[in-house]
Amino acid sequence: MKKRVFIGSSTEELGTAKIVQRLLQDEFDVVIWDEKLWEKGPVFKLNNNFLTDLLASTLKFDFGILIGSPDDKVESRKKVYMQARDNVLFELGLFVGRLGLDKCAFLVSKDVKIPSDFGGIKLSLYDNTNLVEKVDEIRDLFKNSSSNDLNFFPSSTIASTYYENFVKLVCEYYINNDGFDFNDIKYKKVIFKIFVPEILTDNANTQSVRLQNKLKINDEISFGTPGRMRSVRVSSIIEEDTLILADFPTILSGIKHAISNLLPKEFNEQNDEYKLVLNRELNKFIESLEIIVRRNNYHDFVRIVRV
Repeated sequence: MKKRVFIGSSTEELGTAKIVQRLLQDEFDVVIWDEKLWEKGPVFKLNNNFLTDLLASTLKFDFGILIGSPDDKVESRKKVYMQARDNVLFELGLFVGRLGLDKCAFLVSKDVKIPSDFGGIKLSLYDNTNLVEKVDEIRDLFKNSSSNDLNFFPSSTIASTYYENFVKLVCEYYINNDGFDFNDIKYKKVIFKIFVPEILTDNANTQSVRLQNKLKINDEISFGTPGRMRSVRVSSIIEEDTLILADFPTILSGIKHAISNLLPKEFNEQNDEYKLVLNRELNKFIESLEIIVRRNNYHDFVRIVRV
């Protein structure tokens, strides 16, 4: 699944945006923001419906590129400069705040005055001679950051919580006890499978039971861990000579609650845009959990499966 890139620009610089889109489209799913939604005059004005869509967009994309072209004339300390359109700067702030500095780039014309508080943001100064080179730099930035970082999207936070409170306990027990005992047999060949649904329904518990029944996983193993009053319980099934531990993380229901709070109230959760955000968060949950598992060297034991 390709990572998604948002491109924002003024109407005047739409041609540059399309060039950037063509340069990146082989490796990314690139979408140009509909510049017609914004006030085209020098004074930036927001319409609530457009702001709703833009806020939603920060949840639908993995990276953001904002193109700053010399569109507006401004006076600062009795000197006249050319500045990027206000809406471009506003969008840049939204995406940096939601995605982080290493997932956003400001592709800005050399003729544009750069605001003094832009320290830390990836600035790519372009002109007619080096646009391809600058887009290549942005591509490298995105590719290097795409699989190394955890962010504070609801999916990443939930993945961290799920790991610390369940996955880690199962993994540590497996290592410390050199396997699992099941039906009076010691199994050293064990795989822990975490099943993530393709579609998240309103009732995660019912969905979990249905998936267990479909996969015919009915047995259960329980074990105690230090510092925890309740036993840890995990579903299990035997496949040939391998003990398969299985879990269906009902904590995923928290993603829907988090999205409903992050998105504006006007956002209709039944529409395709909402489903796109939800699917992205499920994929991000998997990606974040895989990062944590790999960092803790449990990747040979844990498998994450989309069902």
